[in-house]
Amino acid sequence: MVFNDLSLILFDKKTWIMIACIAAAVLLLILYISVHFSKGKRKGRAAERKVAKVLKKLGKPDHVRIINNAYLPLYNKACEVDHLVFGRFGVLVVETKGISGTVTGSGKTLTHTIGSKTHKFYNPQMQNKTHIDNVIHHLKKGGFDKTPVNGAVVFSDKDIEFPSEIGMDLKGLEKYYSSLPDAGCNQDVLYNYFSDMQVKNPFKKMWIRTRKKND
Repeated sequence: MVFNDLSLILFDKKTWIMIACIAAAVLLLILYISVHFSKGKRKGRAAERKVAKVLKKLGKPDHVRIINNAYLPLYNKACEVDHLVFGRFGVLVVETKGISGTVTGSGKTLTHTIGSKTHKFYNPQMQNKTHIDNVIHHLKKGGFDKTPVNGAVVFSDKDIEFPSEIGMDLKGLEKYYSSLPDAGCNQDVLYNYFSDMQVKNPFKKMWIRTRKKND
């Protein structure tokens, strides 16, 4: 009788743990969906698709390889890079912003004004520097120390004004891409290396997406 009671208690504990895990997964899924389908997120995804299309067109003659929305390990966490471009020039790390209006300021925090509304946001150049440093770290770890790494912050919307030191528009991206020198890198090897290291855990990817800025 005691044995049966003990088994029931243990079974109940396991059941509650399972229920708690399912509830946490459902809450995370709801949070992800609410952010994923928000107006800001939809606009951000549209901007990323626009830039991805331009990058694909620019790199087609040179057979570049591209990973869009790359999830890379960052210490015990991970980070999402909008576009990783691999070519004979090395690696190009691109951060895309799909906002309109006016961006002003310098340093760590910038001001975004659209109509009568203003808000502060993290300087995308610094955001992209974190991504670039992460890419450099992985390159060194894989023995690709001499691979050049370049970065670009791209504002995809036509109705946007911003300081030139903050980023570039789509035409600026074309000019910048054309200026990248041939470093004799093997884009296929680099592409496969970063493809293999990507974070595969869907829950971790959801969490990264929910934390990422909508700008």
